[in-house]
Amino acid sequence: MMKTKPISKPVPNVGEIRAKMPEGRHDYSTGKALALFIPNVLLYLVTFFAVIFIPSWVCKVLCTTLNGVFIATLFILGHDACHGSLTSSKRLNNLLGRLAFLPSLHPFSAWEHGHNRLHHGWSNLRDKDYCYTPLSKQEFDNLPAYRQMLERIYRTVWGVGLYYLVEIWWKHMIFPRRADMAKMNKTIFKRDRLLVAGFTLVQVAALVYTSIYSVVPSSPFLLVLVAVVWPYLFWNWIMAFVTFQHHTHPSVSWYANKDEWSFFHGQVQGTVHITFSRPIELVFHNILEHTAHHVDPKIPLYNLRASQQSLEEAYADDVIVQKGSVIHFHRVLSKCKLYDYEKYQWLDFDGKPTSEPSITAEQRVRAAKERS
Repeated sequence: MMKTKPISKPVPNVGEIRAKMPEGRHDYSTGKALALFIPNVLLYLVTFFAVIFIPSWVCKVLCTTLNGVFIATLFILGHDACHGSLTSSKRLNNLLGRLAFLPSLHPFSAWEHGHNRLHHGWSNLRDKDYCYTPLSKQEFDNLPAYRQMLERIYRTVWGVGLYYLVEIWWKHMIFPRRADMAKMNKTIFKRDRLLVAGFTLVQVAALVYTSIYSVVPSSPFLLVLVAVVWPYLFWNWIMAFVTFQHHTHPSVSWYANKDEWSFFHGQVQGTVHITFSRPIELVFHNILEHTAHHVDPKIPLYNLRASQQSLEEAYADDVIVQKGSVIHFHRVLSKCKLYDYEKYQWLDFDGKPTSEPSITAEQRVRAAKERS
C-alpha cells in the first residue's frame, strides 16, 4: 500500500530530525577508515592484474567482474571522503577521496559540486537535483523521436547503467554544464580531470605493453576491453542500480515547486532504504542505509546503521524501506517512468497513472491555504 504524505502536517526541521539520531554518530576513526580503504585498494589491484596475467579466460572474466565490484566499493569510500566524513582530517579525506575516485574516473571536485551541493542540497526537487529526475508527460512528448527512445531505454533494468554513463558521468562529471562550471573552482576541476585522464592513460599503456611483452601475449585491444572497459561498464550499472532506487519508488514524491519542497520531504520521505542480506550491505559499506546518510551526510559510513534504525523508529510512517532485488527493481522501473508534478503521481510513457497520488487534492488545497 502506497503511503500518502500529508504535506500540511507540521514538518520537522533539520535540527529536530537530526536530534532523533545517536549522539555519537560523528565519532570519526582514521583507523577504521584505513582498515576499509587499504584492503579495497589491494582487492582492486589484485583483480586488475589477475586479468592481465592469468591465462584462463574464464578466470579473467571472473576477475574483471569482481574488479567492477571493487571499483564500486572504492567509490563508496571516496564518496564518504568527499562529504568529509571518512576521517576527521580534511586533507586526508581529500587525498583518499581523489585516490578512491580514480578507478571510477570521477573528478573529485565535479562530484563534490553535483552530489554534495545539488543532489544532497535539493533531493527530489526538479531543476536542482539532476539525478534520475523524471520527465513530465509534456516534456517527454516534446522530445524528438530518438530522444524518446533513449528515455525508454534509460528506464529499463540494463538501461539505467547507460543513463548514469551518459546523463551523469559524461554530462556532469567529465564535461560539466556552464551552470555547473560557474559554481566550481575551474583550476581544481581541471587538475582533477587531468588526474583522471592520466590514470586512464597509464592503465591503457600498461595493458598494451603487457599484451605485447608478456609471456602470455594477447591482443592489446581485447585486453583493454576486458580489463578496463567491461569492469567500468559493470561499475556503472551497479552505481545506477543502487542510486536509482534510493530516490525512485511509487511512494516517493518529486517536486517542481521549491515552496512545496522541504528538507524533510526530500531527505526523509524522498530517500528509500533498500535492504539486502547483511553480507551484501557490509560489502557496500552500509551506504544502503541511505535515509540516515541524507539526513546527515557527515555521519561516517561505519556509523550509519544505528542512525538509520533511530530514524526509522522516529519516522516509521515516513521512511520507505524496500527489500532490494532485481525483480523489485524491474517493478519500480515499470511504474516510475514519467511524473505528474501537479498530482504527485507516477505515469507510464503513455501518460497513464501507475501509482496513487502521493499527496491528495485536499492536502494540496490545505497546504496552499496555510502558505497564503
